[in-house]
Amino acid sequence: MIFFLILFQTDSFGQTDSVWNVMILKKGNQPEIKDNMAEFSQTGFYLYRNCFYDLKFRDKSIKTLRLIEIKPDTLIFIGISEKKDTNFSQVSKDTFLIDYKSIENLLLLKDWGAETSKKIKCDDYYFIFHRSVIDNRYASTYANVFSSLESENELVPRLSSYGITYHFEYGGKLYYHSGIKVHTPKYSDEQKTKALNGVMTVLNLLVNKRLDVTIKKN
Repeated sequence: MIFFLILFQTDSFGQTDSVWNVMILKKGNQPEIKDNMAEFSQTGFYLYRNCFYDLKFRDKSIKTLRLIEIKPDTLIFIGISEKKDTNFSQVSKDTFLIDYKSIENLLLLKDWGAETSKKIKCDDYYFIFHRSVIDNRYASTYANVFSSLESENELVPRLSSYGITYHFEYGGKLYYHSGIKVHTPKYSDEQKTKALNGVMTVLNLLVNKRLDVTIKKN
């Protein structure tokens, strides 16, 4: 079914250089494309590349992972790096290829210290993988976190109950950084229409087990 969907989307949208995106939608809701598609919403939100997510898996393990790529049914992550003030350029060597069905809960942290969180039960949501010309990606920014050092830390976006917040990696952990506004990528009206069409095509297949195709006459 995935192979057929790939062929259909490539042909119908006329895109061979597009990327895969994934929308998470609460079952029973109609998807909505808003100006901000990165923050949690029951009417649909996207996972963004280069963003950290807190995940609880069906084997009961909990991981905080940085999304680097999206493939059909598969999310590719890296872990938190061991960066320290002696080497801020160090990157994580751990790569995780994860079937979305193995994720039990998406955790939206409320308290950084106590790590309390709002649990989003994934069984109540559709994971809608579709092709798009829009590369849903957040850019990192940089700031001097330790005033005694000249080097700047990379600040990486992370989804929390407060929306998207910036964190920095240090010694295998993430630390909240405040004071820098997160600029959320926005969609144009044309992009919203194309994205919604892509989502609705896959959603119809997931819910109704059918694909509606419009035949154009010459």
